[in-house]
Amino acid sequence: MTDLAITSATASNYRGMIAMVGADDRVYLGKPENCYLSPEGEAPAYYDNSDHSLQLISDNIKIFHFLYSKDLPLSQRQMRRERCFTKADYIEFASLREGVLARYPLVREVTFAGKPFVPPKAYRRMHRPRRTSPVR
Repeated sequence: MTDLAITSATASNYRGMIAMVGADDRVYLGKPENCYLSPEGEAPAYYDNSDHSLQLISDNIKIFHFLYSKDLPLSQRQMRRERCFTKADYIEFASLREGVLARYPLVREVTFAGKPFVPPKAYRRMHRPRRTSPVR
C-alpha cells in the first residue's frame, strides 16, 4: 500500500508521530511529513506510505483518542459509566502500550481527570508474572 486515505489526523502523544484514522476506520501512527491535508477539504487527505513508515495500531477506532488526548475530563471509571470506553478498550490500550507503542518515545501521557492511565485488574491478572514452584 503506497497511499492511505485518511479521515482524521492530529499530533500524537508519541515523539515525531501523528495519530490518524484511515478511511478504512483503522487507527495508525505515522510521520507528519508524509501526511497530506488540504485546506478546506479541497482534496482528499492521504498518507504517503512509500517509505513504509505507516504503523497500524488498531482496528478499534476508540484507540485513536488514547493516542492524542492529553487530559480527559472524566476518570476511567466515569468514562466507562458514560460508555465512552469499555473495559476491553482499556485492556487493548494497556496491551498496545507494552507492545507496538513501546517503540515510540512518549511525549505526554494520557490522563483521566488528572490521573494516569491504570490498566484494568483483568489485564493485570492476565499479565501477572508466573510463579514457579521451587525445585525439590
